[in-house]
Amino acid sequence: MKKTKSGKRRFVWWVIVLAPLVGLFGMLVIASFSDLPSTEDLENPRSDLATAVLFSDGSQMGQYYRENRIPVDYERISPNVVHALIATEDERFREHSGIDLRGTLRAAIFLGKRGGASTITQQLSKMLFTERSSNFVKRTFQKFQEWIISARLERQYTKDEIIAMYLNRFDWINQAVGINSAAHVYFNTTPDSLRVEQAAMLVGMLKNPALFNPNKAHRVDTVLHRRMVVLDQMRRNGFIGTVEYDSLKALPLGLHFQSVSHTEGPAPYFREVLRGKLQHLLDSTDAKGNLVFPRPDGKKYDIYTDGLRIYTTVDRRMQSYAEWGLREHLASELQPDFFKDIARKKNRPFDSRVNQKEIAAILNTAMKRSVRYKILMGKMCGSCERPAAYIEEVMHEGSKHYHCRPDLGGCDNYWPVVKESEVPGIFDTPVPMRVFTWQGEKDTVLSPLDSIRYYKSFLQSGLLSMDPHTGFVKAWVGGIDYKHFQYDHVDQARRQVGSTFKPFVYATAFREGMEPCREVPNQKVCFDMPPGQPDWCPENSDAEYGGMVTVAYALANSMNTVTSWLMKQYGPEAVIVLARHMGVKSPLEPVPSLCLGVADLTLSEMTGAFSTFANKGVYIEPIIFTRIEDKNGNTIYDVTPHTFEALDERTAYVMLRVLQGVIDGAYNPSTGKVVGTGMRLRTSWGTRQKYANIKFPMAGKTGTTQNNSDGWFIGITPDLVTGVWTGADDRSVRFSTTDKGQGANMALPIYGYYMNRVYADPTIEINTGNFEKPEGELGIELDCRTKGKGGTNGGKPNWGD
Repeated sequence: MKKTKSGKRRFVWWVIVLAPLVGLFGMLVIASFSDLPSTEDLENPRSDLATAVLFSDGSQMGQYYRENRIPVDYERISPNVVHALIATEDERFREHSGIDLRGTLRAAIFLGKRGGASTITQQLSKMLFTERSSNFVKRTFQKFQEWIISARLERQYTKDEIIAMYLNRFDWINQAVGINSAAHVYFNTTPDSLRVEQAAMLVGMLKNPALFNPNKAHRVDTVLHRRMVVLDQMRRNGFIGTVEYDSLKALPLGLHFQSVSHTEGPAPYFREVLRGKLQHLLDSTDAKGNLVFPRPDGKKYDIYTDGLRIYTTVDRRMQSYAEWGLREHLASELQPDFFKDIARKKNRPFDSRVNQKEIAAILNTAMKRSVRYKILMGKMCGSCERPAAYIEEVMHEGSKHYHCRPDLGGCDNYWPVVKESEVPGIFDTPVPMRVFTWQGEKDTVLSPLDSIRYYKSFLQSGLLSMDPHTGFVKAWVGGIDYKHFQYDHVDQARRQVGSTFKPFVYATAFREGMEPCREVPNQKVCFDMPPGQPDWCPENSDAEYGGMVTVAYALANSMNTVTSWLMKQYGPEAVIVLARHMGVKSPLEPVPSLCLGVADLTLSEMTGAFSTFANKGVYIEPIIFTRIEDKNGNTIYDVTPHTFEALDERTAYVMLRVLQGVIDGAYNPSTGKVVGTGMRLRTSWGTRQKYANIKFPMAGKTGTTQNNSDGWFIGITPDLVTGVWTGADDRSVRFSTTDKGQGANMALPIYGYYMNRVYADPTIEINTGNFEKPEGELGIELDCRTKGKGGTNGGKPNWGD
């Protein structure tokens, strides 16, 4: 009997021991035949990789992404991160083959409630190939799948590669996916520069990023304690000493948090325009309908997931100076003056010459263009900004709702359907909102309609700066604040160009033999108009007439009379031909008033055209990026410059010399005066001290449109051409007087602020000499002082070669 009982006990013991092992083996067999990743999947695990947009020096400007992830190699990850990771998550990582049997069994049985003890490789396999199930049985089965995947990963990759994959994959929240983004978002540094305490904080977040979110003020103590736990693990494993541990645990978190958003960061307008051009390029097909730039698998590149690298021409320093210059003038000087001006207007911010019917139409159009209206009408999702194609109308909670469809990539958001007739009432109802001010966002209560009026009272501006010899765009500022005003004023907005168009007329004349020092009468010139219309006789802005002036003086002082006379001599058709050769693509009507700038053109067109003068008559289309690389560093597109010989070198040089008179002043033999509309760049009295006093050779042209709706200035140096436009988005919102509304006051100071910073930066190579003269004799007189005595105001034009 004793032997029998003993045998039964041994049998039960073996059952207890072997049953789990048999069950384990059976589960492994079943899992091995389940839906596991293929060898190809293991070799190329799919990850959404952000496209990096780079400045000309290779530093990062921004990203296009669904997940803000740009992977880095193991060699570019600080050893501090690797040590903290191994010490905290997997002490035997370098020794095992991807599996911790005891820990995995415990995790499978207790669903991780008594410590998961998963290895780094197992955690990676879970991130790559499985989605955590809330069902106990399914989750247990997943553990066996992860076990198999981990073993296969260990055979496929080195230990260093597994660590890099893990750190590149993890989501540290706050738009920080991967160690590269995490280093930037939390500490504004790179992954290879992370210090021990920074690495410890990031590794501490691996346990629960939401719980250990350092960007939440009420979680700071929790994050500090968790960091201390990681540091203690590093001490226990010999990665740091006791003394270092004691000093590090006493340090504050030291966050340098960088908010990540497409609306923030440097050059947001540029990045948005670039996004559209990239999409157009990558969508392009040949005559047979085949993609011109396909991926290796034949599919179209996705700028949000394929990890492309875009090498732009924008100079990081110059972009910063351009953004600063625009802000300095508008925030501190021009906008305060404008608020004072419109405060006296009955229908502010609109001009008194605009009637109530016109104002109502303007506000109604603005309402229908607003994000709020699009959301109310189901044309946009307010949560994820998906367009109408993602949205359906459904019954939800007993009433009609719009639904952003998750099956199409939407966010599963619902919001009530609103009738069109209800919208005006909604826009008239005050609601809490946060609005833009130059001093930062402000919380207030306004009706949406009043907020439209408020935003229309802000002056906008754009700046484009480019190298005229390469076409490379060096700085691009499309507006005053991308978050609140997303319309780009460099390449999208077409505005009346005013007197900045006059150089096309003068260049046509000089090419045909007109001499800059020829004297012509300052008197009105009339154009015959069609029957039933009065003759058109343009007037000078200062209403002064009489006497003789040189052609050069007329351009330097933007005289309408002489410009009209030249247009009558050569005709609008010839001027249009030259403008087309100089890169102007917008519509141009062959009418006499074209000479005074009635056409609507973009700042990009105008700046590119003026670059022709500095490039010896050769037009080169502005270039915003030089090449595109795929995620592996292979070049998939190289930019080829588009050029055209628009002018002969002699005429281009004559134009530069005459346009120098705008800045230095041009001599008038009849009066002995030296005057130019841009001379305030040279003078430094009063408030001009901050943006003026530039001493280096420079040409340029101011421009002001009718009723002061638009102010322009385009400045030219030997290797940098910069255009600036300033005005309100609605042309009916403008200064009351030309003194404030002229280009010399609205746009020129921005140029001055920008160029002073550029010249002051010793790291920027910029030519401070004069424009290069063509070889040989010009055969034309450029120094108009030879036609009379010296100036009476003490000014001397700088005509030096």
